[in-house]
Amino acid sequence: MTFDDALAMALANNEGLKVTQQQVRESQGRVAEAKAGFLPSVDLSFVYTPAQRFPLIRIPAGIFGDQEQTFQAAFTRRNIMQVELNQPIYTAGRLQNAYGIQAASLDASSLQLERARQQLQYQVIETFYAALMNEQGVRVAEEQITLATRQLELAKTRFDAGSVARLDVLQAEVELANARARRIQARAAVATAYQALRTVLSLPQSQTLRLRGSLDERPEPITRDTLRATIPTRPDLRVFTARRVMAEHAVNLANAETRPSLALTGNLQYQDDGVNNLLRTDNQSYTVGIALRVPLFAQPTAAARRVVADAQMRQTEHGLNAATAAARLEVESAFTSFEAANEVVTTQEKALDSRARASPSPRRRTRTA
Repeated sequence: MTFDDALAMALANNEGLKVTQQQVRESQGRVAEAKAGFLPSVDLSFVYTPAQRFPLIRIPAGIFGDQEQTFQAAFTRRNIMQVELNQPIYTAGRLQNAYGIQAASLDASSLQLERARQQLQYQVIETFYAALMNEQGVRVAEEQITLATRQLELAKTRFDAGSVARLDVLQAEVELANARARRIQARAAVATAYQALRTVLSLPQSQTLRLRGSLDERPEPITRDTLRATIPTRPDLRVFTARRVMAEHAVNLANAETRPSLALTGNLQYQDDGVNNLLRTDNQSYTVGIALRVPLFAQPTAAARRVVADAQMRQTEHGLNAATAAARLEVESAFTSFEAANEVVTTQEKALDSRARASPSPRRRTRTA
């Protein structure tokens, strides 16, 4: 598995990233729901009233004749079908601000998804190359064991010849034991690194991995000013701007709670005892009107919501300032660590070159007459 393969697998399978992706889908659904608030609502209802005995009405004698008269009046039809229409005309900004809140929430979710991708890429880089480095550490530890074994054999040979003391043999044995301990630690570090990589890639811990890569790759040179210029474009900082927009719409929505709203309403009704004759025009009745709603006691609720929204706006401002300061510190610390590591590598390379030049060639021999 190469680094590109690991990165593609992480972007496709990482469970944490999938959670953020579903949050974006949720925000998209809420935006669509807010858009639907501008459309008219049409409701169809059907009511069936079973046959029932109605009260008997009696008319005393002498009013319409010499005899008492009785009859039953059915004021309720068995089948009633209604179609109701409601179209908002003026909502004092309620629908617009509700839509603005959801649109800003979608922007924030998209930025959080972008930031999650960046963090996942960093985790892949960290775990992938940590595994390669620990594998290299195992090979170095094995080379140290080989060298310590030779040193021990040489010390024993010299001790048997009487040229060195017993202490040299004991020191060589201790060095060999330490080298074996370092190999055990290096193998444990490799296992831990592979576990971390499998977790990032969302693979089972029993999955066998074989990495292909090199630690000799050098990153492209970058300056401190270039890193500083990228701070305002970071998605985690731009999220605060989207949250501020949400808070502004929330304030406007709270202000709109105390204002009247206007809507077009309509009602079409059919009623009859028989279903076959239900849609006849002589059984039809309809109403069309303008509904004006005036909230009379919404001021306390609106004031409380305004306080909440204003506090959220202030939170985004302070949060942006704090996150920007933390981002600057993170960039400065990372660049300083990078410069120090680069200098260490350069110094070690120079030391290796100097040692290689100072050591005599195996083919060169000094001849004496």
